[in-house]
Amino acid sequence: MVIRSADRPRLPRMYWGELIYATPGCGKTFVANKYRDVVDGDDLIVEAIREVSPGFSIGHYNDPREVIFRYFRYINFGNGLKWRVYNRALDKMKDACDDDDVVLFGTLDLIDEADRIFLEKESYIVRNGFNVNRERDEANSLNIRTHEIYDYLDNSLQRVCKLSY
Repeated sequence: MVIRSADRPRLPRMYWGELIYATPGCGKTFVANKYRDVVDGDDLIVEAIREVSPGFSIGHYNDPREVIFRYFRYINFGNGLKWRVYNRALDKMKDACDDDDVVLFGTLDLIDEADRIFLEKESYIVRNGFNVNRERDEANSLNIRTHEIYDYLDNSLQRVCKLSY
């Protein structure tokens, strides 16, 4: 959910309308909660789950990843439903970008849809159990602006912006 409060800052203009992949654990949710024009892609995946599988009980949750993982277990990680959810979420992500919002996501299956990629290089920041080798290989196979970062995402977004001017 985007926080539209005028007292919240916006991300620098260079990111407006971009779909940005960033390594899980680097602080995407923090950034989405801090800036008024940033959408957490996991929230859009939960919305897509509601639409694709209205019979699935989402219930109360603190973290959208809880719902996403529970749903994927519920469908036995079936590719058909998983990709219906991903495609519906991608439509929502692109709609948000059309409004000049920034969408942050960490779903490796969707990395090829990104306008920009931030790869976390500090192992203590990366979410436990995440396959950084697959992430690196996927990113290297794509022709997408990629930034290697050694800090949490919020600081890295600002640093990349400063270096580009």
